[in-house]
Amino acid sequence: MIVNDYLHGVTGEMLPRVVGYPSLLPMLFFAVFATLVVHVCNRLVEHTAWSVDPGNRRLSASHAALIIGCIVWALDIGGFFMYPHLDGLSPSLHDGLLALLVMIASARLTLPELSSGVSRRRTAVAGSFMALGMLSGHFVLAMSYGASLQQVEIGPLLASIGVAVCLTVGLSIRHRVAKRRLLIRRHVVQRWPDVLMGGLVIVALHCLLINAFPPVVPAVAGGSQAGAIGVVALFALVVALEHMGNLRLDQGLQLRLRQGLSMMRVVTPEANPQHDVQMALIADHLPELLTAQQLVLHFQPIVPLDKGQPPAFEALLRLQHPVLGRLNPEVFLLVCELQGKTTLVDRLILEQAIGQMERWARAGLPGLRVSVNLSPTTLMEPGFNHWLAQTLAAHRVDAVQLTLELTEHAIIASGAPMLEAMRALAGVGIAVVMDDFGAGYSSLAMLADLPIRGIKCDRLFVRNLLVDSRRQRLLSHVLAIARDFDLEVTAEGIETPQELDVVREIGLRKLQGYLFAKAMPAEEVPDWLVRLASGLPQLETHERAQGQEAMHLQECAS
Repeated sequence: MIVNDYLHGVTGEMLPRVVGYPSLLPMLFFAVFATLVVHVCNRLVEHTAWSVDPGNRRLSASHAALIIGCIVWALDIGGFFMYPHLDGLSPSLHDGLLALLVMIASARLTLPELSSGVSRRRTAVAGSFMALGMLSGHFVLAMSYGASLQQVEIGPLLASIGVAVCLTVGLSIRHRVAKRRLLIRRHVVQRWPDVLMGGLVIVALHCLLINAFPPVVPAVAGGSQAGAIGVVALFALVVALEHMGNLRLDQGLQLRLRQGLSMMRVVTPEANPQHDVQMALIADHLPELLTAQQLVLHFQPIVPLDKGQPPAFEALLRLQHPVLGRLNPEVFLLVCELQGKTTLVDRLILEQAIGQMERWARAGLPGLRVSVNLSPTTLMEPGFNHWLAQTLAAHRVDAVQLTLELTEHAIIASGAPMLEAMRALAGVGIAVVMDDFGAGYSSLAMLADLPIRGIKCDRLFVRNLLVDSRRQRLLSHVLAIARDFDLEVTAEGIETPQELDVVREIGLRKLQGYLFAKAMPAEEVPDWLVRLASGLPQLETHERAQGQEAMHLQECAS
């Protein structure tokens, strides 16, 4: 498009406005540059979106906004060098820096919503705002080249706004969809088609912007500026590569942080994109999940082998979200640790468990014991004992009915404050059990000093127990030591009758595992108790076999 009006130059001469199409070689350089910028921006948004704790999210968003603003600004300046008619022009430092600030500010204001928003509408609004902010930065930059607000071409202007908004909103929504799809895939979604398409669209967008808001054409044109655009591209490339390297370092630091926190309560997190995305999505939807309606408890029996003793139950969290589907409770609890919501979620779980014990008592099942997994952060919180005692009293539940389970590492690593908190609980009749014993850094010497009622042997003890005599002897020695300290011992992970035979022969009297029952909703507990009173087939089979063996020995002796 050739525009026939003229503007006054600095020297007072009448100068023609720009011709609207660039040269081929500089345009190819610019297209490669634009594709690189789209790729780096995508990676920056993904890195911000995969952050979980609020502090790291804020830091990632701030850093990403700075880099996005810089490379988009460099890309915009590079676009002016595509046009041979602008060889003699250069922007003023003041206007160039102002354009940079506008672009960084627009990225900083919109990036949190674009990276972690849960509403498609809000994502679209944030994408539109970012597009308009980047266009405002371009207009400031174009004015430094001599463009005037009085010489705006309305058609190309509206077209450029539409293209910019569609590009930003489209990439944002595609990112949001890809983030959720990764939950059900084992590989990272390849987004190179989006990146290549975005780079080509940016070339067309810059052509529209030049024609919508054209700079002044100098009286004498210079030569090709492919080298100049290469220098600008090199600047952005160095910035992008430096930050991409920092991304890998930051991801490693975040993984180590999660692994450290996970040892306080849950298993070690996996290092894969699917796991990171699930954690990020849980963090996005955390306010919706932290409600009594979403935190559903199931109960798995802890079966005593000695007749006359009542069973106990372990409360296990189950999560089902309408958008995210079924969630791993361990991942959810780790996200709560990173978000600083551990105490809140623990109290919600305790309230539900205690309330369920009250409902069972009203239904004719008084005195049922329930154990609840707890974080050391909650246990050592000031005022927690008082709150727990009030909650038990409000629901008319005896303190002896509640048992708190803490992982081995959580108890040992928390030091003296943990011991004081445990002693305070023991003083009001609430027992603490060391969970997952043997899965962390076992310290037998600590057992003599810990105010705990018992230990739960991790399922690692039971794995390969049938064919590994060393594990059998180890479990036998652990049981002997625990008995010397008057500690109850529970074995987890009993899944087969053969494992039941072995652990029973070793001397374990409290067992938990799929052989007896999986975790069940609270409504199914009364029926299971009826079946237990009638005799579980698993236990009856073993007792019958033992009886037959005893009769056979008596016959042989006679």
